[in-house]
Amino acid sequence: MDITDWNNDEIVRLVMAKGHITQKVLLKNLKNKNGEEIPQSTFSCKIRRNALKLEEFQNICKILGYRVKIEPDKN
Repeated sequence: MDITDWNNDEIVRLVMAKGHITQKVLLKNLKNKNGEEIPQSTFSCKIRRNALKLEEFQNICKILGYRVKIEPDKN
């Protein structure tokens, strides 16, 4: 699936839906993994503003069982 032109909100919603997980549960898992608590409102704002850091996205992917893969464009 090519998500090159997607924003944070679209990508995070996709992986959460495929992982059958809510934001609340995801944030609890992130806290358990990193020891850092992110308020749900702050997390939602970051996603809407397209301000999610790569490291945060990588951690989300790991929790949900996804890998981030970069491939050369074949065009």
